[in-house]
Amino acid sequence: MIATDPVLQHEPVGNRWIESCLRAAARALCAAAVLLSARAAAQPGGIVSGAVVDATNQAPVAGALITARSPALVGEQSAVTNQAGAFEVTMLPPGTYTLSVKREGFLPFSADGVPVRGRRVKVRLQILPEPRPPPPPAAPVAVEFDEATMVGPAIVYAPELEYTQEAIERGVQGQMSIRCVIVHDGSVRNCRVLKGLPLMNTLVVDALERRRYRPATAQGKPVDVYYTFNVRLSLPQ
Repeated sequence: MIATDPVLQHEPVGNRWIESCLRAAARALCAAAVLLSARAAAQPGGIVSGAVVDATNQAPVAGALITARSPALVGEQSAVTNQAGAFEVTMLPPGTYTLSVKREGFLPFSADGVPVRGRRVKVRLQILPEPRPPPPPAAPVAVEFDEATMVGPAIVYAPELEYTQEAIERGVQGQMSIRCVIVHDGSVRNCRVLKGLPLMNTLVVDALERRRYRPATAQGKPVDVYYTFNVRLSLPQ
């Protein structure tokens, strides 16, 4: 009985030592957690802000979509420019970012290598409007044919004019007057009947517009001229 007393007396001491160690380990873990929290608080998310402008006139571009992408970022962050063309993309982890800009009526734009290190980065992004097709060439301006100052057009090709059976049966014949433009390339365009004949107006205009001419010239240069054709129709024999 005496021999066992010291053993019983030492057991509580050992338990207290284990408990003390556990408490010390817990305090160490808590301290580590506090340290990590402090470091996280010291590295807030970065911000990219700035403006988007039209590269041709430096006018602000409203409604442009800016998207930030980076290997450091899960997914992507985006923002839309306001009326002043300004934007702000927040909550960006430290890393190198690509900023893309999209806006209807403008070419897509991308800016690479934008560094974000837990602070505000300001950028100015210039985008180009989409190219518009060139306007069609201006229609040539025709002038009245003047025998005194111009060399008249000369016919190169004239298709046969065929009467319709109905026009023959009704005995349609007589004088017609049609005003057209003989273009500098020798074609005939924009014919308008000044004096017509029933059942024959469309046929005669079609025949005239299939003709080809050596164009009229003024001072040696081809010109577009108004020309009045006087056509006499006679019934086929």
